[in-house]
Amino acid sequence: MSNLNLYGGEKDHIRENLNKYTRKAFKSLPKCKNPHILDIGCGTGVPTIELATMSDGHVIGIDIDVTSLNSLQRKIKETELNNRVSAIKNSILTMDFPEESFDIIWAEGSIFVIGFENSIKKWHQFLKPNRFLVIHDENKDKTKKLGLITKCGYTLIAQFELSDNLWWLEYYTPLEQLIQEFRHKYPKDSELINELNKDQIEIDKCKSNSVVISSFFVIMQKV
Repeated sequence: MSNLNLYGGEKDHIRENLNKYTRKAFKSLPKCKNPHILDIGCGTGVPTIELATMSDGHVIGIDIDVTSLNSLQRKIKETELNNRVSAIKNSILTMDFPEESFDIIWAEGSIFVIGFENSIKKWHQFLKPNRFLVIHDENKDKTKKLGLITKCGYTLIAQFELSDNLWWLEYYTPLEQLIQEFRHKYPKDSELINELNKDQIEIDKCKSNSVVISSFFVIMQKV
């Protein structure tokens, strides 16, 4: 395994610290037997695998990053979920599924690409009647976003926040420690160093308060 893949695996373990909130959001949903779930912007599939484990349904994870999808494919094999999880290269900008295809649409950290309002309007058609949309998004303009839910054909089931302190404690601080560890171990691996630099830039932006790192889950039902 390359040093880059090794780092990616360790980074995913840190990301798993946030799975408790994925579980909390899922438990807010009414029970649905063997749901068909779409995970939009799945990345390396940390929430994707968690959703499959919790739901006993079938999950389609879509993303445009091939490296991330390859990582998800490895997880699918390792967890023996081949029959219940699919990783598909597809863009949030152009995705097109038959109407009323899914029981649950899930989007953690991807909705910013086309915006909150555009997303919930567009994805409405892909949900079966009275089924569910779960979004994890930054706290910016939260009140305005919550006000759009009924206007776009949904009813609010639940919502909860993840504070910036929580993000630092459970994700960014251990990630920065991991970056330092890998810099020390593999200082001559240029591919790895480039990836470490990208992640450090993200952390530095958070430190400078130039980005919003507090966030919220919102769970809604199609009307």
